[in-house]
Order: sequence, then C-alpha cells, then structure tokens
Amino acid sequence: MPEKKRIKNLSTRWLKPFKVLAIGIYVTFCLMLLWMVLQEPGLKNIIFSLLQFGIYFYGGYFLIRMSAKLYHVEFDDEFLYVLSRKQDLIIPLENIRSVEISTLGGTYKVNLFNPEQLGAEFYFKPSLLYPLNYKIKDATVNLLRRNIDLAKRKQTKLPANALMS
Repeated sequence: MPEKKRIKNLSTRWLKPFKVLAIGIYVTFCLMLLWMVLQEPGLKNIIFSLLQFGIYFYGGYFLIRMSAKLYHVEFDDEFLYVLSRKQDLIIPLENIRSVEISTLGGTYKVNLFNPEQLGAEFYFKPSLLYPLNYKIKDATVNLLRRNIDLAKRKQTKLPANALMS
C-alpha cells in the first residue's frame, strides 16, 4: 500500500488575529470618518462626507464578507481540509473547480463544483507577508493545483457489484 504524503498547511497561523484586526481597523476607520462628518459645518460638506462614508461603508461590507469566508486550509494527495472552529470539513480534490488569487494581498479563492457547507466558494490566505514571500507560497499553491489536476484525471473505479441508480 503506497504511503500517503504528509498534510501541507496552506494558511497562516495568524489568521484569527488577522480577521479580528482587519475588522477592528475598519470599524475604527468608519467611526472616525463619521465623527469627521459630524464636525464639519455646512450642508455641502456634510453631504460630501456622508457620500464618502457610504462608499467606504459599502467597500467595507465586502471586506467583512470576504473575511467571514476566510478559513484555515490544509491539503494532501486526496483531500482538502478546511478547519473551522465549529466543524472541520474534508473536501475531495475532485470537487475543486479552481484555485485562483483574488486580491493583491494574497487571498486565494477556491471554487467548488458542488457546493459544500461553506458554499460554492471560500477563501484562504497563505501568508500575512504575501508580497514579500510569494515564491514560497505560490509554490505550495501550485502543488495543490497539481494535486487537483491529478485527482481529476484519476478514474474512480466502482466495484463490479455496485448498484447504479
């Protein structure tokens, strides 16, 4: 029986502090912007500041939504392991449609063929210092992509007495 390869970690260990800090900085920034709106005299300045606050609030909504779908991810030759506080998921590599980078900060998006409990897509962040150590992290993500391609090429053999429905 061939020996299974070791599980490789894809996510940074500082993921939880990163999520808390990113949301904390965003909330602080919005409160500071709102305080500046209330300090400005005149209707023209208030309307402009409220419009600016609305744009930042809308952009922050997507930041919070993406950080809510940011998970700790590991993989081996057959499965992708998504570790969360409530429940860990094991996703077969055949179910993964693509792994692509979605932000300049190094957040990767995993698209699935069949939606799991996480939905049709989820995100992982290999490193907080991504632009500085991209060669190492991209090599690990490319290994995952290679394993996905190999898993898709492998034919699942059904037993001769399996019931087809």
